[in-house]
Amino acid sequence: MWVFPFILLNSVVTVLMHVASCMVSVGFKEICDSLTKGKHKHFSSCIEAENQKLQSVATKETTTMGRFYTLINVSQKASWILTVCWLALVIFGIFQFVLNRRQKTHARHEVN
Repeated sequence: MWVFPFILLNSVVTVLMHVASCMVSVGFKEICDSLTKGKHKHFSSCIEAENQKLQSVATKETTTMGRFYTLINVSQKASWILTVCWLALVIFGIFQFVLNRRQKTHARHEVN
């Protein structure tokens, strides 16, 4: 009886995690595409852009791009792994719900 609310809650979190994972993946692709494609192509690959120094045309200030590729890549993979884990919780919850219903039905037939 208590399994059903958790199935619903886990389903909502799974959908939200899926949306968040998609947003991280699309954002990561957009960042890499902006650095490697189009008329402002700066690098041949996204990983090549990591830790590169850039100089602003307007202010002539130099800044580093940091480890953006590694950090976003780790975030993206972790997000998808967590999405799969939440989906597994939903599947196990449904499995538990079905088992509980079978046991309840089996117990009723034994009483009669």
